[in-house]
Amino acid sequence: MQKFKQKSFRCYNLTKSVISSYVLPKNLDELRITLKEAKNQNYNITLKAGGNSYSDTFLGTKKLLVDVSKLNSIKSFDDSNGIIVVEPGVRIGIILQHIMPKNWGLVGLSGSVMDQIGGMLSSNTHGKDTWKNGNFSQNILSCKILLADGTVEEITKDKNSKLFNGVIGGLGFLGIIIEITMKLTAIPSYMVQSSRKKIQNLDGLINHFFTLEKSETDFSYALLDPFVSEHQYGRGLCESAKYIDSKNCDTSIFEKNLSPRKKIFSLKPKIFWSIVRPFWNNSSSSFLNKLKYMRSSNSFSHQQILPFPKIQYAYSDLPNFNLLYSPLGFFELQSLFPKKDVFPAFNQLLSLSKIFKCQPWVCMIKRHKPDSSYLSFAGDGLSIAMNFPLNHLNSEKQKQYSDKLYEIILNNNGKIYIAKHSLIRDDIFHLMYPNYKDMLNLKEKYDPNNLFNSDATDRLLKI
Repeated sequence: MQKFKQKSFRCYNLTKSVISSYVLPKNLDELRITLKEAKNQNYNITLKAGGNSYSDTFLGTKKLLVDVSKLNSIKSFDDSNGIIVVEPGVRIGIILQHIMPKNWGLVGLSGSVMDQIGGMLSSNTHGKDTWKNGNFSQNILSCKILLADGTVEEITKDKNSKLFNGVIGGLGFLGIIIEITMKLTAIPSYMVQSSRKKIQNLDGLINHFFTLEKSETDFSYALLDPFVSEHQYGRGLCESAKYIDSKNCDTSIFEKNLSPRKKIFSLKPKIFWSIVRPFWNNSSSSFLNKLKYMRSSNSFSHQQILPFPKIQYAYSDLPNFNLLYSPLGFFELQSLFPKKDVFPAFNQLLSLSKIFKCQPWVCMIKRHKPDSSYLSFAGDGLSIAMNFPLNHLNSEKQKQYSDKLYEIILNNNGKIYIAKHSLIRDDIFHLMYPNYKDMLNLKEKYDPNNLFNSDATDRLLKI
């Protein structure tokens, strides 16, 4: 009988950690052996890819954590027709390094260059182009999943739509993804033209995002200043970008942001953030927001031509950014609202953050479109991601603040991205994601003994 190693795992926002038994299988045979051993030793299995989730989606208390990072091969790449077949542990930066010089891209990408494809599929990520192209699911032609009984099933949206919609965005609840086939998107080059402008208020913000179809934009997002007075809510900066037909920059410049830097200003990240942390607070965050706003123009007039990774993975220049929030970490609560509810919802959320003196240090706005996957963070509306520190909030204040945030979100027909927040109760989750019942039906069919679960699925789905 195999004796599994023990290791401590922590979610990216530093709020939860567990000590788990874990294993790093390298191929399908080892995965099948792992399934057999887990059953023999009465383990449940939780799955980890890049481990970048802010939530507890990959954490498993008293479970066996299966890390798919070693399943990291690109099995084939048809650069004529734009088809790529990969294993789940391939890092997104490696894929882009292969496909973009051949004039192919992917849509619905998250902001972390360290994400692995299996995790991106299982959380159905979204990005700055989601308003136009949808979530990461739009790349997926098919995938192969290792089920609890040891069989492998290939699924497509046409062949098995219910299982497809359960696996995509399904948090690893139904089995282990072992192979993904993706249809790539043709791009003229890997260079983009980027520009930034001021947004004066919420009316201007909403108008910008809901008139994007009239622009030539591929990517768009906004960063709000949450420290302004109430009549200025919505003030901030909007950045838009589009792919252009341009001569590609040098490979070394293109690849610079496709993996995180090892140092920041010649310092190891841990040392750098320990120096910055005592000086970073609401006042410094407010000052930086105002400075950026003052230095920006009122229109998309100042344009830069940059390689795509530079605008998509800007945080690669600031590795281990989460250490700024040490020791208690941060919450990032990203909420999506229909167009008719955006104005009151954003107003109320920003007002509440001011009442609790818990204004987000990062406050990002994106536009979304509907998606068929059962647990997808998707819909026709705008999302607001509020990233706030916890160092000055005790557990009681955290609960009070979170409960009031949930109330505002529910009252305005919103829902929360479950891959970014680890406190949502099951009753709130059920209201936000009524299709959870379809997930339970799939669970009964494909994993009736509940072999696959995590702390997040235990909390949300209560098997």
